[in-house]
Amino acid sequence: MKAIPAVAVLSMLSIGLLGCSSADTRSSYAAPAAVGSETAAVTESRTVLNTRYMEEVEKLARQQGVRVHWVNPPVKRVSIVSR
Repeated sequence: MKAIPAVAVLSMLSIGLLGCSSADTRSSYAAPAAVGSETAAVTESRTVLNTRYMEEVEKLARQQGVRVHWVNPPVKRVSIVSR
């Protein structure tokens, strides 16, 4: 009777180890190609406040007599090209 829990634990450990060994070791990350020239542009993405949207909402709120306090201000992603 004492052997049954030991067998169950060993079988669970072996299943776990087999699952880890069968996992694909290759990464889905594809490295960008190396650029040999110094004139190549580098594109960078940044997150900035969406001020145009904020101004529109605040303008409409002022017209209705409402005061807006931004807890999570809206943001947008902007691509910046640097050389």
